[in-house]
Amino acid sequence: MNLSTDERRLLAEAEAALPVVLREQYADRLRDGGGLVEQDGRRFFALSDTAGRPVEIRLDTAPLPERSLSRTFTNTTYDRYVVQLSDRLPPERIGQVLSREVGELLAVRDRAAVNGTAPRENLLAAGTALPARPRLSEEDLGRVGEFNYLATRMIEPSVSAPERQESRDRFSALIDDSGLRPGSPAHDTATHAVEQYAANVRLDIARPHLREEARDAMAELALPIERLSAADARALGEVRARARETQASALGANPSVPLPGLNPDGTPIPREELGRAAAAVAEQRTALSGRTLDELRAEQAALPEGRYPQRQVMIGGGAALAGRDPDVLLVDGRGRWHVDPIEAIVQSADQVRHLRQSGMGDPYQFADPQQRVPLPALQLWEDTAAARGPLVDGRADLAVGAEGRMIAQITPADGSAPVKVEVMGSPLVATGIPPEIIPGANRQVPTVPEATGVLAEHLTAAGTPEALRARDQLLGLPEGEGRAAASLDVLAGPQVADALRSAGDPRVAGAAETLRATAAWERARAAAPGRVLMGDEVGDGDYDPRAANDWLIAGVGGAAIANAEIILQANPDAKVSMVGKDAPFVLKNDAQYTALRRAHDAEYGGDGRLVTYSDRRLGEVGTVPGPDGAVRLAALDDQGRPLGIEGDAYVACLGRVSRLPQTLDSVESWAREAGGQVRGELLFDKDRQYLGYRLEFEADGRKQTVDVTGAASRMLPGNVFGQDDMARLSALDAKTAPPESGNVSAGFMATALQGSHLARHRATEGGPGGPGTTPPEPNPTGPTPAGATPAGPTPAGATSAGPTPADPTQTGPTQTGPTPAGPTPAGATSASPAPAAPPPTATSSAGPAPVPAPAPAGKTSTAATPTGPTPAGAPPTANPSAPNPPKPGTPAASPGSGAPSANPLAGAARLQSGRRAAAPKGGPASGPTPGGAAPAPRVPRPQQPGGGGAPGR
Repeated sequence: MNLSTDERRLLAEAEAALPVVLREQYADRLRDGGGLVEQDGRRFFALSDTAGRPVEIRLDTAPLPERSLSRTFTNTTYDRYVVQLSDRLPPERIGQVLSREVGELLAVRDRAAVNGTAPRENLLAAGTALPARPRLSEEDLGRVGEFNYLATRMIEPSVSAPERQESRDRFSALIDDSGLRPGSPAHDTATHAVEQYAANVRLDIARPHLREEARDAMAELALPIERLSAADARALGEVRARARETQASALGANPSVPLPGLNPDGTPIPREELGRAAAAVAEQRTALSGRTLDELRAEQAALPEGRYPQRQVMIGGGAALAGRDPDVLLVDGRGRWHVDPIEAIVQSADQVRHLRQSGMGDPYQFADPQQRVPLPALQLWEDTAAARGPLVDGRADLAVGAEGRMIAQITPADGSAPVKVEVMGSPLVATGIPPEIIPGANRQVPTVPEATGVLAEHLTAAGTPEALRARDQLLGLPEGEGRAAASLDVLAGPQVADALRSAGDPRVAGAAETLRATAAWERARAAAPGRVLMGDEVGDGDYDPRAANDWLIAGVGGAAIANAEIILQANPDAKVSMVGKDAPFVLKNDAQYTALRRAHDAEYGGDGRLVTYSDRRLGEVGTVPGPDGAVRLAALDDQGRPLGIEGDAYVACLGRVSRLPQTLDSVESWAREAGGQVRGELLFDKDRQYLGYRLEFEADGRKQTVDVTGAASRMLPGNVFGQDDMARLSALDAKTAPPESGNVSAGFMATALQGSHLARHRATEGGPGGPGTTPPEPNPTGPTPAGATPAGPTPAGATSAGPTPADPTQTGPTQTGPTPAGPTPAGATSASPAPAAPPPTATSSAGPAPVPAPAPAGKTSTAATPTGPTPAGAPPTANPSAPNPPKPGTPAASPGSGAPSANPLAGAARLQSGRRAAAPKGGPASGPTPGGAAPAPRVPRPQQPGGGGAPGR
């Protein structure tokens, strides 16, 4: 872990403070079980509970949003917890913050142990509105820990007098934040009385959880300001004045939208009605898509030839719809979770509890604490967000027209004729994870188009008649199935082969590897139709689970284990063998991996239908004759030698190709073939939250910009970004989704939170423009300039530094509105304001402005949170005896995956995201046409936590 000096100092102080906090505040709950342990690159506290069960707590620092002091990732499935402290946290706040976070994680753990429901709102929040069922949330119990810590410090003889006074002042400010005293003046008798009533209700519920010294402090300080001592009143007045200033500066910054998952009357949809509700919202979305198409076509009919309706555009959706702007035209293939046959994402509700802060949805509404969140819930949330504004279900391809305008050609999913729109501003692209790599392909030159460009460049440099003739033949080959094999035939001549062998660029050998691997893949698919598949074909339901009973999966990461589950559920007679390197640590922390192996892996006590072969390095796919003469598929090592592992069907889940989203292929070709440039820069808001990346395409004196966010933004294309940017993003990804949490940075929760950050930033800072490009400060890896890759052929001898490792999505699935007034959504508040952030830097202009929705993940101060009406979806009552919400039932299961027919939505979904099968189209992804300028050299991506595979499963 690379940390700045200040971060190392902060972390050292926190590691020294945690044992003291545990001993003084939580000795009856947690005990030392081994102290501070270093293991496999991790440094964590080994503890045990009163029953002797092991508990792990790891401390870390992170660039949290300005008003966030800390956040905790909870994994109650494996009792692992990660407490992240803001890298701006003043050292004197460490004990208070740790007391809160430990109290909160213990509350989450206690609730999971009894399978309890999580309150939708925090009780300890300023204002008069109370939840319908007033009870303490986990965040409230964390706040109780703060009260207990501060009360102890107020009377501790060993603490200096100034520090005791500081603790008293913080305790008093926390009372205000928690709604435990009236905020209005006493002469406003009506308001004062209502506020006092709400404060009394809260204090009565919290009092049994307070230690004796905290109860005594409440008796002194939980009073109206008029009844406080002069010193206490003066200190509180100063806190309130600062809060008013902060509140004024934030006014209008966080307009709220209701959380998805509510009935028209604002009550939560019961679990047993999830399937019905998801189907109803899906119908509404489909109808809206039809109306939007009608409007676009009617507008087009009135325009002169060559002109098109003008729109701001967002392409793609998924969890990034947390940042959906209702004024922007959304074009989304309705893929991923709408077509995946899996029944639930691989994280439990506890593991994605921060999802509520993104505005996307409440995982506890449809899942128990340790239960995986069902897919119909994600479909409901995504369709609700999508239908907030104009949308077309389908795919969009961007191109630059003759007059330099950006044009989006939209292919509707309903099969109707394509429509075009002229894109206003910079489009926002959130098309999800890129395509998977073919087994045996070189990760530095992973596709046939890239391999062709590299080989053509070096044949040109060789300059012999034979080499030049081979180059022309190579570039003249038709695209699609068979091109790789035909290319190998062209290169087979001895003089051509000698010319390539003499090249000093390792990419030449890598290009030949990719051609051989692709040719082998296409031969295998032809020999065993429907039985040689990319993992995404299984993940999109575009396969026949009964095509074989003996399945071989290449890979042991997140995509592999998810596809194993899909196949085993869909075909009760199936047996699955997974082969590859070791499963990443993050995978062993999600709610799917171990449970599936316990059910089906004999090594874990299962029924033997799943067998895992680890520590094998795979090469291309092999074919062998079976006993009955039918073709069987074989796992080969990276030298082409059989590993002795075979199956009747083969599924490739070996990671992904870091490339630009497919929707930008034409725009990239426009720039590169004209000898222009493609530049990239990472985007951050003023709170140093990663928003995605910006692309600048420049050619012939014209410039186009595109913003990429969501899962697509977690895998930087190596022909645009340099190693410094990749290393920086890799470090941020590890903090965005700590592996102990079972999440990945390209997963559902992290993507939803990123979308919410982008929405807020564009609303408050970017306006109609785009996100800022402020680099994160402090930055453990140092500043990195935005990558700039000139178009045209790569200079002879230019190389990338090493192989591109697997992508960060290998583990499996993954991470609601802003903090509204009234009952505060659970998970959205904290004890005291964080230190002020440095002034924001200038922002650049770009594209549509998604609607602001989220409060940032982490603990935010409520000192500046305005009070007001109850948020949408929360019953507006101050009566603690108000009726309870409907009792949750059993969540509806998603449809099974046993049908042998192909999923009709899967093809469109893969095309929109760039996830496509390698054959018969000649490779895992299409790239710049090799007949034109060669693609820029690919810079390899640093190793990511979790390796490669599909996120969010």
